Amino acid sequence: MNARTGALRSCKFSHVKYNVAALLFSLFIAKAFCQDQHLYLTTNTLVARPLAMGGAYVAVEDALAAGLYNPANAGGYRLERHARVQFFLNPLAPALAFSRPASFFDKEEKSLAQTLATLGLLLKGFTLRAGPFDLSALLGEQASSHALLPDTKWETTGYLNNHYSVLAMRMRLADRVNVGGSLGLYYLKPPGAQQRTWKVLASYGITLAPSRSVLLGVSYLTVPMRETTTQRDHPERIVDSSVNLGLSYRPHASTTVSFDLRNVVEDGGGMVRREPHLGFEYGLLSLLALRLGAFYKLEDEQAAISAGLGLLDLNWPRAHATHAQYSHWAINYGVVAERIAPGRRRFIHALTVAFRI
Repeated sequence: MNARTGALRSCKFSHVKYNVAALLFSLFIAKAFCQDQHLYLTTNTLVARPLAMGGAYVAVEDALAAGLYNPANAGGYRLERHARVQFFLNPLAPALAFSRPASFFDKEEKSLAQTLATLGLLLKGFTLRAGPFDLSALLGEQASSHALLPDTKWETTGYLNNHYSVLAMRMRLADRVNVGGSLGLYYLKPPGAQQRTWKVLASYGITLAPSRSVLLGVSYLTVPMRETTTQRDHPERIVDSSVNLGLSYRPHASTTVSFDLRNVVEDGGGMVRREPHLGFEYGLLSLLALRLGAFYKLEDEQAAISAGLGLLDLNWPRAHATHAQYSHWAINYGVVAERIAPGRRRFIHALTVAFRI
């Protein structure tokens, strides 16, 4: 009886072992044929908040990133009136350059010029307000095209050959109308080229405010072409010479709902045409902002979703005192998720660190 019981237990144990082995093998096979791709914009980019909101940013106000989507929002918030200068410091990019100089500068030897360039990365941008004018500069923005992004966190290879800076000016014609224009200095290295090239391109925009809580925006954006793509083609979905419409609604200070319609005039090379983008943001006191978004990729008839968060609203004390409706989140993270093949997904991560002084 005991021998029979032992044999049964041995048989069950062997059966369990084979089941566990089969399960582990199945998981291995599933993992092998269902590999998710992760790409990273972590050198430090201002698009983390827009991406988390589905890219619906043509009619959203903030201190710096708004100028990338509509120059008429560049420099800050239309309801502010006092003159001021603000500098935005980025500790992330110089830390990466110091820790990985060979990767960042694509050179093994170190030099004084590299050290100075690394220190210069500390300044991410600035804004200047004087009367009805706003001037803003966005420095060293990483090209966001997924074809240029690394699949390793904190990787910096290729950054200096594919980045850009933007100088934008906005004029507030009235409480309800803003117009703006920008010049972008783009550095790019075409495939197979030995040296990087540069281009200067102009963009324009206008915003209308029917009420304090509603903003309408139109922007005309130009970006350099790389064969059949651009430096901001995906996940930002910005194509060259595109006209984009935007609408945002703020029912109260902590909530923003936004909608964009991309490239409403022509097909922009066939990638995007009248593509809808949705975004949502909800702030919890001054500590945390939760964001969601989605857009529909017309070229492959698939939806992409996005999410993210913001930490530390640096505008909260002043905004709370003046009852203003604006925020500046010092740390922002965003991720876009999409299906690229049956059983395969792509995740594109972005991170912004910018402290204001």
